Amino acid sequence: MNSLNIKLLIGILISIALISTGVVYWKIAQDEIFYLCGNFSAGVKKSSVVRQLETANLSDYTITNSENGSNIVFKSRLYFVTNQCIIEIDKSDNVVVAAYQ
Repeated sequence: MNSLNIKLLIGILISIALISTGVVYWKIAQDEIFYLCGNFSAGVKKSSVVRQLETANLSDYTITNSENGSNIVFKSRLYFVTNQCIIEIDKSDNVVVAAYQ
């Protein structure tokens, strides 16, 4: 093999490794949102939701307060993961519904 073929082979191997790593992170981030969202059924306290969301490694959440309670949007920090969990909280700080999208 000449040096051009070796460089090409190394480039291909590095590309495969980078793509594989990206796929793994995508799947982990997607699973993190899916499985945590499944924990939030009606009646769960907001404090429990926030405590569990704080355990996420690749995702983050935002809380928006309104006169009817609050909404929590839990989504990945990775721009290529579009899944999210929307959690509606009532005035008593209890989950009304959590929807994975």
